[in-house]
Amino acid sequence: MDAAGSTRDHHVPQMYLRRFARPTSNGHRIGVRSRDLTPGFVANIRDVAVKRGFYWGTDDSGVPHHHMEELLTALEGSAATAFRSILDSGRRPDDDALPRWPPRAPVRFALAWWISAQILRTVRQRTRLIADADRASIELPNEVAVANEHLRYIAEMIEPFAATVFSRPWGIGFSDFCLLSGDVPVLVLNGQDHRDQRASVEFWDLYLPLDPHRCLYLPGAASVAADAQLRRDHRFKLHAGHALGLNSVMLDSSVKHVFYHPDHDATARSSPALDLEKNMLRYWMEYNVLGRDMGVERRWLDVHPEPRPDTSADGSGMPEHATIALVERVMAELDHRSNAFRKAGGG
Repeated sequence: MDAAGSTRDHHVPQMYLRRFARPTSNGHRIGVRSRDLTPGFVANIRDVAVKRGFYWGTDDSGVPHHHMEELLTALEGSAATAFRSILDSGRRPDDDALPRWPPRAPVRFALAWWISAQILRTVRQRTRLIADADRASIELPNEVAVANEHLRYIAEMIEPFAATVFSRPWGIGFSDFCLLSGDVPVLVLNGQDHRDQRASVEFWDLYLPLDPHRCLYLPGAASVAADAQLRRDHRFKLHAGHALGLNSVMLDSSVKHVFYHPDHDATARSSPALDLEKNMLRYWMEYNVLGRDMGVERRWLDVHPEPRPDTSADGSGMPEHATIALVERVMAELDHRSNAFRKAGGG
């Protein structure tokens, strides 16, 4: 048995990273870039998103244990089967890249628990807990105490988070433009670091890239209230602008690295992450739902269409007055949603 603290614990599961990696004779190779988009490199998924002893804790008697890693591994086993059922159902180029939807209850159950775990298990979540303790003027504990606090938090929150995720409307989407993932793979848009994580997960939208061209998007309370189509499970196709925006959020939310498939590198058209302590960004995504008879052929998972030329000075494709009107509408909607979150008890 491994000595306490000696294990190489992945805070982003390898079974997930494989979806963004190229299989080789020496394991799966994934593209990696830092938040500032300095030159990237290709690495084995065994060697990324890993910290030694990250999920080791101690019980009340001070005896070391690795129980959380065992739980997370069990959840990953069930989720791997669920991933295959929704992403690997077709083989021919003209098969639908999007699965029949909604997913079966066992698939939804497995993914809800896995998504809940990914929200809670990250380095960013542990950093937030330390920062909250610091704001409360509590002396920062030692490394073992920090780990124990994080593990207790995961154990306390994972079931209510999973119940919330399970009951939300689920959207599964396709993007022509390649998608990034990162060391914070599940994004709680506008609530990533809020002190009341439970309220944030219940209210705000959740986003999870599944592979370089497909994603899950779970609309939150404000999105559902604004669009009746989003009140039930649905399928959708992302505009390239949506994908660029979501990639930017992934960069902004990452702690250290973003990940991409070596054959689907979207970082060339991405902007470096912002310093979020100085730039408290808010996000809102609006998209159209695909009709029941519409889909996307699987060949577009590997074939990248040429981008359309921009027609406006700012590259948005809109004249200046329309851009200004859109920005004003977005800001008003974000203010409305923030106020609704506070009224719902989010502080």
